[in-house]
Amino acid sequence: MKKNINLVKGTHDIYGADMEKFEFIIENFYSVCKNFNFKSIQTPIIEHQELFSRTVGEQTDIVSKEMYSFLDKGDINICLRPEATSGLARFAATNYQSGLMKLITHGPMFRRERPQKGRYRQFHQINIETIGEKNPYIDFELILVAKLLFDELGINKNIYKLLINSLGSKEDQYNYSNLLKKYLSTFKNKLSETSILRLDKNPLRILDSKDAEDIEILKNAPQISDHLSSESKNYFDQVKKLLNDNDIIFFEDPKLVRGLDYYSHTAFEFQTIEDKRQNAILAGGRYDNLISMISSRDIPGVGWASGIERLMDLISIKDEKSELHKKILFAVQDESYLNNNRILKQIYSLRYNHEVRVSKNIKKLFSYADKNNFSFILLIGEEEIKNRKIILKDLKNKNQKSFEISKLELKNEIR
Repeated sequence: MKKNINLVKGTHDIYGADMEKFEFIIENFYSVCKNFNFKSIQTPIIEHQELFSRTVGEQTDIVSKEMYSFLDKGDINICLRPEATSGLARFAATNYQSGLMKLITHGPMFRRERPQKGRYRQFHQINIETIGEKNPYIDFELILVAKLLFDELGINKNIYKLLINSLGSKEDQYNYSNLLKKYLSTFKNKLSETSILRLDKNPLRILDSKDAEDIEILKNAPQISDHLSSESKNYFDQVKKLLNDNDIIFFEDPKLVRGLDYYSHTAFEFQTIEDKRQNAILAGGRYDNLISMISSRDIPGVGWASGIERLMDLISIKDEKSELHKKILFAVQDESYLNNNRILKQIYSLRYNHEVRVSKNIKKLFSYADKNNFSFILLIGEEEIKNRKIILKDLKNKNQKSFEISKLELKNEIR
């Protein structure tokens, strides 16, 4: 007997109701973003490893521990992309001309993390980026788009919160990094091994540590929000004013430091607060120096990413019984009844999920509709054909109507 080949650890198949949610999220993402004049793009899944070591940072967990990298047959260091922003920055470095480049994309990313609910080694993200200008309004606009997307997805505003912080300019970060290093050096013998390695190369990365003792030490560490230049403070104040003026509730979190090296100024995260979970479901920020890390061009940008699987989980938490699309079953007692062009046109004109099922046993058809969560059943039997009528039954409200086939307009009856 042959042994079954199972899924690779940390991966999953998406099918059925989950796939409906997956597509529902993507459709709404593109719909909301295109109202703000964003353009779709797809970048390669494989990239040069150097792209991420330069941008995300060699000392980050993503590059040092989680990235899937390998030598290809030409001895070139290749990796599966762990995030999308660096690839979009690579594209912008060679294709940006002037004005604003507004990009949206979605697709699979890869990180060798510990698999858990809503977190996979192959996962999917939606990404949005505005490249070409440093402007508080643009930072605000991207947060607004995220909020509008959550509204379209039906995510209750009471189950998440928006956290924001300013990471300041690169000069601010350099000065703060030295201050942080000085503070942490007094605890060098108590820091984790990973943090000791980061202390000289990039002390800011220690702020991302999950080690219990590191976290305790960091409680009294200086905060970057107290060491911003007046220019950085003014920029952050303008972002906060725009959020307040547009009734977007936020909380300042001075410890919010994005886990990638390319961020500066505005950083933000939407986090769930339901069921004692504190997972980031959408996160991003400004990265004015990112493109200069991989090219000779200095082009500012800002963006965010959200895990589709996490959003799917949120939708199920909010209302596990809700249907994203109504479903209609065309229950036909004989295939010959489908020769009626009027009926076929009605079937194929519907935007709802539909299925045609043929059986002489009416009870079996109703049982099938019930087990598979159909919202409506359209019955086409011998009596209906004889009388040139058709029966539409609402399986939720238990109501039914009879229509003349020649006058049938399903789109007006199914809501």
